[in-house]
Amino acid sequence: MTQTEERRTEHPLPSAHSWRRVARPLEAVVGLSDMLRDRSRDISAAARNEMIDQLAIHARVLEQVLDDVVVATQLANIEVDFDADPLDLRELVGGVAREWTLDRGAHVTVSGAVDAIGDREWVGYLVRNVLEDAYNRGGRNLEIRLSEGYSKAVVEIDDNGQAIPMTDVEAMADPHDRGQAINWKGSVLGQGAAVARDLARAMGGDLRYFRADGVNSCELTLRKQVGGASRRRQLPTVSLDSSDDRPTREDIVGLIEDDSMSMVYQPIVDIRGWSASTSTIIGYESLARFPHSTPPEWFNLAGSSGLGVDLEILALKAGIRGFSSLGQGPFLALNLSNPTLLSPQLPVALEGIDPGRVVLELSDTARIRSYEVTRRAVERLRERGIRLAVDDVGAGEIDMWHILRLDPDIIKLDRQLVADQENVRRNDALIRGITTMARDLGIMVIAEALETDGERQRLLDLGVEFGQGYLFGKPASLQWKARVLGDITD
Repeated sequence: MTQTEERRTEHPLPSAHSWRRVARPLEAVVGLSDMLRDRSRDISAAARNEMIDQLAIHARVLEQVLDDVVVATQLANIEVDFDADPLDLRELVGGVAREWTLDRGAHVTVSGAVDAIGDREWVGYLVRNVLEDAYNRGGRNLEIRLSEGYSKAVVEIDDNGQAIPMTDVEAMADPHDRGQAINWKGSVLGQGAAVARDLARAMGGDLRYFRADGVNSCELTLRKQVGGASRRRQLPTVSLDSSDDRPTREDIVGLIEDDSMSMVYQPIVDIRGWSASTSTIIGYESLARFPHSTPPEWFNLAGSSGLGVDLEILALKAGIRGFSSLGQGPFLALNLSNPTLLSPQLPVALEGIDPGRVVLELSDTARIRSYEVTRRAVERLRERGIRLAVDDVGAGEIDMWHILRLDPDIIKLDRQLVADQENVRRNDALIRGITTMARDLGIMVIAEALETDGERQRLLDLGVEFGQGYLFGKPASLQWKARVLGDITD
């Protein structure tokens, strides 16, 4: 038996069960998209949002299944060349986990440290594979521990997901029985775990699942780098979620240089004719998302570091790119500060989109040194068809003269006026006064952060006609609407 034949026996090609794994999420994607296309008017807005979330989940599972099939095929045909990189697993695993937690609602802690030898890209693939497997089984709290064995670097990942049936774990051990147990509540355990194990072994390590004390555990071992880990054993545990890991100036510079901003979009609707089954989307607000921490922390640090305009311009360009795939109709609201409004970079950043669909949102709390200068900049933009919105009205002291001097096309009421239940009478009086003034001046009023139909009705009674918030849709990518669902807002 040749070496090639031996490897092909050890790593057989994906079985028919693999294609069943592809079919399940693919059937879900096709079924959900057909329903949203053909029966969207019969489905409530909340149900549509849930279906879109399910589409994203099934697509992510499908993507991983296809990745597993490709890797299994490569292994079977000895097409994988592994690098022998020195790896700081604290840095590598932490980085993978930090990126993976984005938009998943999971919490990951990383403790310990160890240096290993392996292929950086493939080790990252292994860690993502295990994290995604845990997430698909309901694991939202994951603990990663790094340690060193006698001759191995050990990555142990515990999760609080549903128990792994022992039959599934045993099936993994049979190279000719891949995927027999993958019909397990959408989990990628089975073919995916078997592929990950084969990959770990091909790099000189191993991967095994077990369950102890009511917790699922996955142990990934790699070749240890001699003399590497001892200098960092006392590093503290790192907690990875959206509230930790404050950005640095270097993070912002790297983001700008890579042009790698991620954007999501929240719908803005006509609340007068809205119901649980119908909605008229008039626009979307573009919102930036970052590798970690919160958007205000990134923008505040950028402003204090002299990079505020650059980061905002990056967000504007990314927002336009992500919006360009959507059909004609809704407008795009883009957030910016007064320095960016006055920047010569702004006209260039706004290229690539019909100016008549652009609304620039300027914070009500923005510092304006010269209203005359700002007004001239606004007028130049307005000549192109671009509209101005004053954002965050009600977040602090409302200066009506501030609003009047800017002469906006749109006023956006801050969530504080909607959600503050302790000062409802005062807030209602303010909202009623703003809507009366806006009606007389021909200004559109949009209320933010609407979450209940009761809040919608209250705002309607006060003269507000447009709104946005979780009641109408969470911030999300527009890719599914553009590529899978079509524009269901018509």
